[in-house]
Amino acid sequence: MNNIPTTPDPVATHWDCPECGGTGTLNGETCPECLGAKYIDIDAITNWMLDFMESRGCNGAELDQLRTENPDPLTLTFCLELCIALK
Repeated sequence: MNNIPTTPDPVATHWDCPECGGTGTLNGETCPECLGAKYIDIDAITNWMLDFMESRGCNGAELDQLRTENPDPLTLTFCLELCIALK
């Protein structure tokens, strides 16, 4: 019974930048998305995912609705996968 965790895992408050992969640079330049910080916060990742979905041709009206609702990244990931699958 010693292998049962007593506390939940901490919630991630930042993720490796999706543009530079957590390196802080892109093509030898400072990454324009994270500005060299190497990670990105929840608001920035939400905006990045919505912009990425728009660049892939997802429905603009649906993306505008998601922008106003400010969904969590897991919901956006599901929406992105669904959008790409339908394309």
